[in-house]
Amino acid sequence: MAVILHLETTTHQCAVALSKNGELLANRCVRDNGYSHAEKLQSFIDEVFTESEINRENLTAVSVSGGPGSYTGLRIGVATAKGICHALEIPLISVDTLSVLALQAMEKQPGFDSYVSMIDARRMEVYACVFAEKLTQNSDIESIVVDDDRVFPWDESEKICFSGDGALKCAEVLSGKNRVFMEDWPTAEFAIALALDKFNKEIFEDVARYEPTYLKAFVAGKAKDPLGLRRHALNEKK
Repeated sequence: MAVILHLETTTHQCAVALSKNGELLANRCVRDNGYSHAEKLQSFIDEVFTESEINRENLTAVSVSGGPGSYTGLRIGVATAKGICHALEIPLISVDTLSVLALQAMEKQPGFDSYVSMIDARRMEVYACVFAEKLTQNSDIESIVVDDDRVFPWDESEKICFSGDGALKCAEVLSGKNRVFMEDWPTAEFAIALALDKFNKEIFEDVARYEPTYLKAFVAGKAKDPLGLRRHALNEKK
C-alpha cells in the first residue's frame, strides 16, 4: 500500500495532497501574491490527514516538488518533507516541477506536438523544459532569457503549448501560428502519478543530502526599513 503525502511550494502557489495507491484522498491549495508557504503548509498537511481520516504513522513516503522554482518556496517545501521523512523513517521522493506542469497542460490542452513548461524566473527569464506526448523530455531543463536573438529548443515543433506562470509574459516574443500560451501553476495532485511510479521503482532521495534544483544561486534582496530604524541604528554605531 502506498500512502504518499505530496508537497508543492515552488511558485506562489502552496499545495498539499494525500494519495493512497495513486488515488487522491484530500488536497488543499492557495495562491497569494506573495509567499504564504510558511504560514499555510503545515496547516494544509494537518487538514488533509484529518479529512482523509488517515494517521501520519500510516504514511509510506513523502513527495516534494523539487524545482526549479522559487528559492524560498523550495527551501520550505524540502525542509518540511525532510522533517516528516526523518521523523517517520520513510522515503523521500522528488518530483520534477516542470513535468507536473506538462502533465497539467496535456490534460487541459491535448493534441499539441510539444509542451513547454515555463516557471517565472523574473524579468524575461524562465525556467523551461520541452516535453512531447507521454512526458518524453525533449530538452534539458534550462534557465532561458526569452528574446528575439536566440534559437530555442522548441523551434522545430509545429504545434506548441506553453504553460506555467512564466508563459504569458513570453507570448509577445514567441507568438506564432499554432502556439498557445496558458498561465498555470503546478498542483500537488498532478504529482501523484509521478510519485507513485518512483515509489514502485524505489527511486528515493537521500533524506540528509538531498537538495532541490535551484538553477540559479540565491540573491538576497535589500533589507526593508520603511521607518529608518535600521539605518538609524547603524549610524549610532559609527
